[in-house]
Amino acid sequence: MFVALMVGSGWALAMVPNVEFITALAFTAGAVLGPLRGAVVGSSGMFLFSATNPLGSGLAFPVLLAAQIISQGLTGLSGGWFQRWTTGVRNGWPLRLGLAITGLALTVVYDGLTTISFPLFAGASLHEIGVVLIAGLAFTIIHQVSNLLIFFWVVPRMIQVARPATLSSADQVPAASPGKEGP
Repeated sequence: MFVALMVGSGWALAMVPNVEFITALAFTAGAVLGPLRGAVVGSSGMFLFSATNPLGSGLAFPVLLAAQIISQGLTGLSGGWFQRWTTGVRNGWPLRLGLAITGLALTVVYDGLTTISFPLFAGASLHEIGVVLIAGLAFTIIHQVSNLLIFFWVVPRMIQVARPATLSSADQVPAASPGKEGP
């Protein structure tokens, strides 16, 4: 479910520069499913979106693709680390502020890894990498501010809504085996 949401939201917002819900969904997957599953969801969702991106496949740039996959895997893992912290906590200012700071930090890591991955791999000098960082600064700021706001306003509600849905489906009684009566 989370992987499909990551890919679908990525496609839906592909034409909006640096505004995305992929990071928020990877984090939410971790907060709901735990660190390991969150990392798997974050990595696989990012791989599928990047590989099928309507604006250009990440498969053409394997180092960039690896940076994206590692970053979103870390995001899902981080969500899992916050699982205990977000369980049973009211949706108040301390939670929102903590999530916003975490979302910003994860976005800074993502932006840093993805921005320098290709120039570094291509053998660019430190000066050239600096130029690339400065040239993309406006897009980086948009990405970081939008994710800060998404983690503040949207992620707490996403966790709140997704957690009961996940628990209710996991707590369902399995169907009886053929030839045996159910409970």
